Amino acid sequence: MTERKRGRQQDASGAGYNGRTLNDHLLPQRPLLPLRSHAERALSDYFTSLNGSRPADLYELVLREVEEPLFRVVLDYADGNQSRAAGILGINRGTLRKKLKQLGLAN
Repeated sequence: MTERKRGRQQDASGAGYNGRTLNDHLLPQRPLLPLRSHAERALSDYFTSLNGSRPADLYELVLREVEEPLFRVVLDYADGNQSRAAGILGINRGTLRKKLKQLGLAN
């Protein structure tokens, strides 16, 4: 079982622990940033790394870079259940299967 999955489980009393493990209080806390903030930071870092060069087709680049890890992480979160993963993504299962095949992630 992955650390992420263990973190989503409940403590011994059966009470949920907000997606964190019982020992998280012992670790230094990082503020949780919304996904948008992570995306902004990544894009800002990308532009900084260009050293003044002008990117082309940035929209397609971002979609290609984000889509595959998105599907991988959601499938992992759904324990490989494609119907659940499609529901999480807000797409139908057929579309998910098509995308997985396009990305080379189909079983």
